[in-house]
Amino acid sequence: MSADRVTVSLPAEVRLAAQRVAQEAGVSFSAVVTEALETWVRGRLIDAWLVEYQAEHGAFDEAELREIAAEAGVAYIPPSPSRTVA
Repeated sequence: MSADRVTVSLPAEVRLAAQRVAQEAGVSFSAVVTEALETWVRGRLIDAWLVEYQAEHGAFDEAELREIAAEAGVAYIPPSPSRTVA
């Protein structure tokens, strides 16, 4: 996989926390940032798919979402109506 060097601005506390995580995990700072961004992008893609799926098949109710999360072995976190990027 090719990689591009980019410059980003981070709040100091986020940068310090990410550096601490990287050091404790024995990986590079870039690896931590890459994993975080990949996870964020994957989440947005899943959100978009869910919107499309629900437009076609109807909305999931809370019980269905909890069941799906349990089957996937992940914690259920209710959707947030104010998901924005600052």
